[in-house]
This record gives sequence, structure tokens and C-alpha cells, in this order.
Amino acid sequence: MQKNELKFPGLNVSIKEAQNVQLEILLEFDRLCKKNKIQYQLFSGTLIGAIRHNGFIPWDDDIDVCMLREEYDRFLEASKKDLNESYFLQNYHTDKNFQSQYSKIKKNNTRYIEDLVQDVDMHQGIFIDVFPYDHVRPQTLKGRAQRIAIDQLKIMNYCRVMRVNDSEEKKGLRLTKKATYYLLKAIPKNKMDRLITKLVRAFNHKDEKYVGELSISTGKRMYDSFVIKKEFFYDSIDWDFEGHKFPIPRAYDEILTKNYGNYMEMPSLKEQEPHHGIIEINFNTKE
Repeated sequence: MQKNELKFPGLNVSIKEAQNVQLEILLEFDRLCKKNKIQYQLFSGTLIGAIRHNGFIPWDDDIDVCMLREEYDRFLEASKKDLNESYFLQNYHTDKNFQSQYSKIKKNNTRYIEDLVQDVDMHQGIFIDVFPYDHVRPQTLKGRAQRIAIDQLKIMNYCRVMRVNDSEEKKGLRLTKKATYYLLKAIPKNKMDRLITKLVRAFNHKDEKYVGELSISTGKRMYDSFVIKKEFFYDSIDWDFEGHKFPIPRAYDEILTKNYGNYMEMPSLKEQEPHHGIIEINFNTKE
């Protein structure tokens, strides 16, 4: 390990080591998508990294990709038969305690423990994130109702993880979340998961102009930032990322400017650190 390599806070592990495994997972994901003619694009911080660094943001600790819901559903099916056995597709269907409505591809026989979910009994390997985009109707009453309903249900679902509740800074809200933790024991998690998924698909039966990432970005500010024109998903170009070519939206500048403002400007040194709160890493649990 070189002396100038960035490390995870509190761990004697370079961020680059984890990024190398995540790149390996991305290449497997890309192989699967090409084999099954599934369209996707680099997303979020990974897209910034591609444009600004031609690879990872140096301190980034994950990879994000996204696709339209119809492509996402095809990806889930293709993974059942084509995903290499060295990896695990994680979502609430395959790992009942997983909290979110998107998917992760995790490498088996690794550990990559996030602080807030360290007590959750689920696959805890090194991962990349796969986000679906669904039809939305921003600036309409039904569209706002959809966003708020999904947001509140997701908050409730996360109350099932006590460490998430304990991390709430506001005392009153922290107590409310802890009370919700016990109330939710009477409601099976899979029922709430299915309800949330039904709500995010509410407008998919019509050809809407806009799509949004609704598995995470349902707070008003994030929702508004991550709503984009559906047509952007049909116009991809290949871009260099860590010496490999991956698809990105041709309209990357418009998308990233809407999401992040001046995305080419480096953040302050204080902000140049991993954001997942990783507290334990093991690259080979068989050793």
C-alpha cells in the first residue's frame, strides 16, 4: 500500500482496494447486461467520477448504475440464470431483511459492513448499487402524493433498524422512530415492501415524459434533483472509467448540473471522504 493512498477512516485499508473489487463487480454486471441486451447507465457519483476523473472519485466507496424499470425487471430475471456464482443479487426478494427497494450486487465471501446496518442479518459483502427509474408526474397533485406516500413508507421501513433510529439527532423524532420500531413488529416487512413497489410503479402504465429514482430520492429536494427526461435513457455514449468503457447519458452535463450544480469543482477537503460509514472490510472471508 502506498503512503499517499486514501484509507477508510479508522481502518488500515486503502479505498482503492475496495474500488478494485467494485470494478470487478461492475464488469460482471456489464457482461450480464450486454449478453441480455439490457440498457443501463453509470449514475450519480460514479457518473461524476467518469466525467471528472475518468474513473472513481478518489474517495468514493461504491459504484452506482441505473436503468429504466422495464430494463431493471429484465435484469432481475437475467440475474437468476446468468449472474456468476461468485456474486449475489441482493434485494428484498432475495434477502428478506434488506431495507431498500433497489438492488445491490455483492461479492460472496467478502465483508463490507456499514455502521447503521451492522446488526441486520443479511448479506454484508462488497457491493455496487443498481437503481430503477420509474415514471413520475412532477408538479401534479398525484405526483406529489406519490412522492410523499413513498417517502413516509420508506422512513417507516427504516425504523425497523434500531441503529438508524438511534442516529436521529432530534430527540422527539428519535423517540417516535423507536416507538415505530416496536409497532412495526405487527406488520410483515414484505407487505410494506410490496406496497412501496406498487406505489413507485403507479404511473408506469402510461408513457410519461419524466422518470425519477424513487428508491432513495423521495425527499423533496432530492426528488426534484433526480427527476429527468425519460428520453435521456435512450441516448447513451461510451465513456472511459478505470480503463474500461461503460455507457453514460449523452446529456450527462444537463443531468449532473441539475443534480449537483458545478460538478466539476472539487469539494472541500472535509467532504473528501467515504460516505457509507464502513466499519469492517474483509476481502476473503475464507482465509
